[in-house]
Amino acid sequence: MQTTILVPRGPEAAAVRRAGTALRIVELPAGAAAANALPDFGPGETVVVLGVCGALWRMKAGDVGVYGRVVDAASAFELQTDLIDALSRSLPRAMVVNACTTKRIVTSVTARTVLAQRYNAEVVDMEGTHLAAALTARGVRFAMVRVVSDDPSRDLPPIEDAIGDDGRIRPFPLAVAFARAPRAAFSFIRDVRASLAVLTEIARALSRVPV
Repeated sequence: MQTTILVPRGPEAAAVRRAGTALRIVELPAGAAAANALPDFGPGETVVVLGVCGALWRMKAGDVGVYGRVVDAASAFELQTDLIDALSRSLPRAMVVNACTTKRIVTSVTARTVLAQRYNAEVVDMEGTHLAAALTARGVRFAMVRVVSDDPSRDLPPIEDAIGDDGRIRPFPLAVAFARAPRAAFSFIRDVRASLAVLTEIARALSRVPV
């Protein structure tokens, strides 16, 4: 049976493609727009959502989270146990985590602490619940695996507006945010590069996981 990887376009998709996997790769916009850009899926097809995520607590840059649950203010989804077990056993550095989904990138330590406590979540992303809702509505078997891209003990650069409503990166706000906080930007870029290298490793390993 076919396995398809869904991944946000841009650096995350490039990292997955560097793995040279034979699995089908579909690039999606970031955020809620991802749910409106899904391809068609065949009978019995398995979908694995890959990408990076932010840490809320307990995790550090480069750690791999296999989602057991993903929530937002309006919805909650429990993911399929058999896929969770297969992925967490087979992928390097993987652990099962709870995730929450937000509209924007969460940049401050204070805000991340609030989300961790509100949702009992270790990580945060911008697509999780939107994709879970759309895939569930279609009856598609799916899992979610994310690589942590930052350290929860440090504020990120003020990049809250770096991704537009259409899911595209906005270069000018991103450049301004980096200029306003150069030290935070240096740490952020370093951690993201490391997480993307791990993402390539995960995409390569995924082809050997019996999902």
